[in-house]
Amino acid sequence: MYISYALRLRAQSRTISKALQQQPRRHQTTHTLRPYQNECIDQCLSKLSAGIRRQAVSLPVGSGKTVIFSSLLQRIPNPTPQATKTLVLAHREELLVQAAQQIHRAAPHLVVEIDQGARVANPAADVIIASVPTLGRRGSERLQRHDPRRFKCVIIDEAHHAAAESYARIVEYFDCTGHLFVWGCSATLYRADGLRLTGVFDEITFQRHFVQMIKDRWLASLRLVTVRTGGRLEDIRSYAGDFAPGALSSAVNTEERNVAVVKAHQTLAAGRRSTLVFAVDVRHAKDLALAFVRFGVPAAAVLGTTPVAERERLLAEFRAGTLGVLVNCGILTEGTDIPNIDCIMMARPTKSAVLFQQMIGRGMRLFPGKADCLVVDFVDSFKRDLTQVTVPTLLGLDPALVLKETDILDADALDKQNRDFVFHGLEPEAVSEDERELSGIMENQRVFEQNEVHATDAGEPLALGGELPDSLEAIGFRAKEQLDPLSFFTLQGQIPDTAHVGRCQQLDALSCGSRNLRRLSCFSWVCISYDRYLLSQSSNLFFLTRDPKTNLWQGTKRRRLVVAGVESRKFLYSVEKPLGLVSPTLDHAVHGVDSIMRATVQRYQLDTLKWTAAWRALPPTEAQIGALARLGLRVPRAEYNNALPRSVVGKVVQRKSFEPRERLVGLREGAR
Repeated sequence: MYISYALRLRAQSRTISKALQQQPRRHQTTHTLRPYQNECIDQCLSKLSAGIRRQAVSLPVGSGKTVIFSSLLQRIPNPTPQATKTLVLAHREELLVQAAQQIHRAAPHLVVEIDQGARVANPAADVIIASVPTLGRRGSERLQRHDPRRFKCVIIDEAHHAAAESYARIVEYFDCTGHLFVWGCSATLYRADGLRLTGVFDEITFQRHFVQMIKDRWLASLRLVTVRTGGRLEDIRSYAGDFAPGALSSAVNTEERNVAVVKAHQTLAAGRRSTLVFAVDVRHAKDLALAFVRFGVPAAAVLGTTPVAERERLLAEFRAGTLGVLVNCGILTEGTDIPNIDCIMMARPTKSAVLFQQMIGRGMRLFPGKADCLVVDFVDSFKRDLTQVTVPTLLGLDPALVLKETDILDADALDKQNRDFVFHGLEPEAVSEDERELSGIMENQRVFEQNEVHATDAGEPLALGGELPDSLEAIGFRAKEQLDPLSFFTLQGQIPDTAHVGRCQQLDALSCGSRNLRRLSCFSWVCISYDRYLLSQSSNLFFLTRDPKTNLWQGTKRRRLVVAGVESRKFLYSVEKPLGLVSPTLDHAVHGVDSIMRATVQRYQLDTLKWTAAWRALPPTEAQIGALARLGLRVPRAEYNNALPRSVVGKVVQRKSFEPRERLVGLREGAR
């Protein structure tokens, strides 16, 4: 039972503390750091000397974040003669024990105490490793036992949780002195809305993307496969930024899908010794494990309710390689060190980029004889909802792309698959007979394949954030046409004549440059290029740009300037300034900018930015027609007589004005 497991961990932590107290107080260690770990520590200390007292570090799973802060805390200068102590915060008991062990190895001369539950730390210890639920609960007397004046630093492990009220309560208590150094580390320093952890950290001082760490051979490489299933998730409600667990389990815990997961393992993971499967809940984990066993695959489920002795036995067998498949739900996502894992099966859909990266991170630790880790990503239907995080979205690829088994470092292969799909609608070629059988079990077809044109669909207005009608899918609504504003005037003639409002909204969707935008936001975003998006507001331009080195989306803003003596129709803009928004996926980034808009723009102005704003169906202005001419878009006058909407012309002008020409040339060449 979980209580028994907690008691075992507490006994282990008591043993650690007793051992630490019995160690001789040496003042140096032979602990060896990796080059990037030294660089991280030096950068953090440099920023601290420059006055940045709230810092965060973003490093992937397996990079040694605990090793870094165990060495860092010894080098932090004491701001006052009495401020010499360090507080380490973590929310799970496994993390507390791991931190205590690592600090002892790195700094055996320090006295370390764990403050959690029934275990009360000695306030005289050099390092207090504290449970957030213990110290952070409202009215906690345990917090009052510690004198804030004695602490120089608070370290927050798994710092993506730091925006929670319990963390803020602890930091506020210790930061009353004005000299406290607050330092956090996580593999995923993002919030669900794409915004930074405002109020907790002032700056991300050091970061390395997991792809760069793989290139530098500090982490095991990943081989990526996406498998389309027949599950449908669009009607599942959200809870706390993710799918509601109960409804999600009902949708994905089916006999057909569980068998498909097993078949995928047999087809794709042959030769893999240690497969970790992520499930939604206890019932799903048990049913998946039974499905593996029925097909002759040794498997077991490890749960929060698993007895301690059995849990230890299963984990020991899995580490030894005698148990080939281990299914879990929420147990092995954080604080798990099983480096022999060489296959991850993502049977648990999620909207959380944080959770997704934590799950795939379980397979990135180095291990003797392990060449790489296979990640099998099961992608359920998201025709009306692009918020499901998948391997393609994490890498900035098309959300509907089905990846053929590909090394994550093979950028050319990934790019080719993505271009083939978005330009021509081609799935990865040369599938095996086993994969053909697997695709027969699942709905392994493109979401965006061509459909027949239905007159009712063609005439209906598009719903806010809704899916595109078949009429737009049927005319080849793909990136080759989308990314070139000029192509719009060819494509728009293929839309049947229908009700004026319905046709205007379809034209508006066709001119935005990406088939996915209407599913991401109710606001009228446009796609400028493959990795750059724009939302225009009366006084500001908001951009989202994907960094090709990190695959992270970053938000910037350009303010519209009013200059005396310059014609009002000639707009001037300030240089781009960062919004403080960094996100691993486009949908989170778009949501982040939308959140900023809602917080800073008046309601009546927000309504004009929506896809359904009434002004969008009006005819174009003379100024817009002139702008098209100045941009070299010589469109016959007859086009305007066919009620070409005002918003459509505006979008084409925006995209043509801001397009990066050299990038567009490359995209056009790739589309041929």
